[in-house]
Amino acid sequence: MKYILSLLVLTFMASCAPKSNYKRSKINLEGYWKFALDSNAVGENDTWFSSILNDSIILPGTTDQNNKGYKNTDTTSMHLNRVYTYEGIAWYQKEVFIPESFNNKHITLNLERTKTSKVWIDKHVIGTSQILQSTQKFDVSDYLSPGKHTITIKINNDLKLTPYGNVHIYSNDTQTNWNGILGNLFLEATDKTYIKNLQVYPDIKNKKITVNLGIENKLNIPEGTIVLNVEKTINGTTTKLPSKIIQQTFKKELVLDYDLGENMSLWDEYQQPLFKLTATIHSDKITDSKTVSFGMREFKAKGTQFTINNRVTFLRGKHEAAVFPITGFPPMNVKDWVNIYKIAKSYGINHYRFHTYCPPEAAFTAADQEGIYLQVELPFWGGLDSDSIMKMQRREGYAMLDAYANHPSFVMISPGNEIWGGHERVKKNMTALKLHDNRPLYTMGSNNNIGYMKPEPYSDFFVGARIPENGNATIGHTRLTHAFPDAIDGGILNTKIPSTTTTFKFPVDHINMPIISHEIGQYQIYPDYNEIKKYKGVLKADNLEIFKQRLEKSGMKNMDHIFQKASGAWSALCYKAEMEAAIRTKGFGGFQLLDLQDFPGQGTALVGVLDAFMDSKNVVTPKTWKQSCNDIVLLAEFSKYCWTTNDTFSAKVVVANYSDSAIDNTVTWSLNKPNGATIKQGTFDTKSIANQGLSDIGSIQADFSDIKTNEKLILNLSISNSAYSNSYPIWVYQPIEKLEPSEIVITETLKTSTLNALKEGKSVLYFPDVNAIKTNSIPGLFPPDFWNYEMFKNISINSKKPISPGTLGLLTDPNHPIFNSFPTDFHTNWQWFSIIKESHSLVLDKLPKSYLPIIQVIDNLQRNHKLGLIFEFKVGNGKLLVCMSQLQKLVDKPEALHLYKSILNYMNSSDFNPEQSLDISSLKTIF
Repeated sequence: MKYILSLLVLTFMASCAPKSNYKRSKINLEGYWKFALDSNAVGENDTWFSSILNDSIILPGTTDQNNKGYKNTDTTSMHLNRVYTYEGIAWYQKEVFIPESFNNKHITLNLERTKTSKVWIDKHVIGTSQILQSTQKFDVSDYLSPGKHTITIKINNDLKLTPYGNVHIYSNDTQTNWNGILGNLFLEATDKTYIKNLQVYPDIKNKKITVNLGIENKLNIPEGTIVLNVEKTINGTTTKLPSKIIQQTFKKELVLDYDLGENMSLWDEYQQPLFKLTATIHSDKITDSKTVSFGMREFKAKGTQFTINNRVTFLRGKHEAAVFPITGFPPMNVKDWVNIYKIAKSYGINHYRFHTYCPPEAAFTAADQEGIYLQVELPFWGGLDSDSIMKMQRREGYAMLDAYANHPSFVMISPGNEIWGGHERVKKNMTALKLHDNRPLYTMGSNNNIGYMKPEPYSDFFVGARIPENGNATIGHTRLTHAFPDAIDGGILNTKIPSTTTTFKFPVDHINMPIISHEIGQYQIYPDYNEIKKYKGVLKADNLEIFKQRLEKSGMKNMDHIFQKASGAWSALCYKAEMEAAIRTKGFGGFQLLDLQDFPGQGTALVGVLDAFMDSKNVVTPKTWKQSCNDIVLLAEFSKYCWTTNDTFSAKVVVANYSDSAIDNTVTWSLNKPNGATIKQGTFDTKSIANQGLSDIGSIQADFSDIKTNEKLILNLSISNSAYSNSYPIWVYQPIEKLEPSEIVITETLKTSTLNALKEGKSVLYFPDVNAIKTNSIPGLFPPDFWNYEMFKNISINSKKPISPGTLGLLTDPNHPIFNSFPTDFHTNWQWFSIIKESHSLVLDKLPKSYLPIIQVIDNLQRNHKLGLIFEFKVGNGKLLVCMSQLQKLVDKPEALHLYKSILNYMNSSDFNPEQSLDISSLKTIF
């Protein structure tokens, strides 16, 4: 009898259930709209909403895409330039026909992404919105009866209305401050009792979800049927799970459960099973459904690291600043975002940080599919010194959470970038948002007070370039390089002898939550000006045109390509050092690169190994990059790069395993010559390497006594039967007891005796005294210049701090006979540190345009000096070689001594025959 009663109840409930194919009614508003610019802001007073506008435009789109606004005459070098520019009010108008099926319905106007707006239906004002990062929704139910109506929308992109700082939701440095409406644009009709909000809270421990269902019950329906339908898609196969049917009183907020049981599959960067929940409410008067996507995952902060589904993970992040030169705004479709993420993943990226903006829905959907962990930000940069702006930011945050927090890829949220004041207001906002929705992890900001601010109690993780304790010293830094005004001489990479032992242990020991190193890298790469032709959209590369003209004026036309190759190869090595320093730090949380791709704003910061279009510059392959940016990284830790044959090479080998499984394969090592010949090799006896972070594997000892020439060797590490490997260059030099200058005259001044020696036909090696050439030379800088020379030069001047030398590395010809006993690449590498640091490259702009030094120092694109480190001339009957590095003072550096010796060997050979002739008076003008 009990069984029959239960069956009758289930049958009754099933008969009350709505049809499963119910969909809300929509009217697509894409296409042609009437249009007018209102630069004088007279349209509202003149009731333009009640008259027909006289121009037209295509939506979704922007004024830039439709060639509306004013032809841009600005040719600033600070950023890309819009072809058309407009800031102010623009009017958009469309006549629509409302069908009978919309009668007596709840109707919303949906604008997926736009700026400050005001809406009219016919002559009736509906409302306004300042939401920038999620869909603006307007209730137009009372004004759209069946028949013809006119929708008029006033969009105002005046930044005074949303004064949030130079944020990337509208900055001309990247996305541009466009005017328009993007993405989905439609009217939607439901019954007047409808689902207003639908949020899913995964519970992986109990294999279920908690469903928060918000109902707007304007018809005061007391109760009805609620049906929860779930679909699971994994590896392209979709499965419908059992429905759950509930008879329920219709409350404003309902909390329901749905048990997945054995149908639960966990989402992470490796597997992306995705679920869709369709919630339907039904009574004899109404039916409404809403569908959301979700994933089963638990992303947490545990100690000083992050976990995904109780497994330790490491965030290998990329900064994203809305650099999309063709459209001037981020893609609004999933396909384009999938392509973007796939490119990033090919370089080992598993994490994206959106700088002072939140991407559209499509970016989350694509990240769900590709397994990317997202940190989004409120659109704020500066000091939150206003209560009104605080409230605007909070509304923005609520809307973002309601719109996107169901996505499994949405794991972290920040209130903005480098917030320097108003921290109590930030605290109020973030605690309110966290109370509203605790699914993502929260932080107090990205690099607040450039890292000198302690984490707030509500913070789940810390993002900074340093920590407050000893933040002014390198021990408190969380990245290798800083701008000169922010750290003494730019930080670790420019001040410490290169090694592979640097870690950020001190910050980890002093911050009791996961640390993400903020905007690491920022190493400039000289541009290849062939890129200019790619700018065929709403932005043109006037900045690159300006820099190209400066290069041509300096006599180095057509050298941009080789400058890019040399500076890019060196930049990639510096990025390798940055990423490995973070990965080898025990208990570290992750890093956020600035950047894998170029940033064409803020003075033009071309810091990526990919250009602004996410196309490769071919300065490093994805395979090589992933040696240092992957879920498994093989790390060799040794104290220096330069050795002698009297040394015994020693290195510790560590494996960082943040993958989804243990490693059971053999780890091997070898020391090889560049031609592949093996010097020494070995294997580590490892049974299993757990996927819990860092594991010490063993050590390498190698005797160099059998090496009879100066050599560059490659230390190779690999895991057998896998794609995981890593490699490091080291240099091995013979001991030098004494340098033999032979008949060469060595001098530090161009004194009379030196000039007489040249007249007499002698060979002269000139090490100019630093004090004598300071005004016409550039101090040595080891890493490529940070971010952008012009921007930080001005900051340094204003803050009375030292100015960076601003150079981008060396350009050499390894086959030049001067390097016969000094192995080198065509670009800077680690063995050049002491030589560069003891140098001042000379400005050679006064020499003939065709003249090039033996070793050229690549200047930044703003200044474009022709700089020489080593160069030669024929002077009178003699021959002069100039070395701008004080090698004679580096007696304890084998690399410097051997460069010195190689120079002497060259000068004593028949190869020393300078082509460029200078008379004495011309020679004096360049020093």
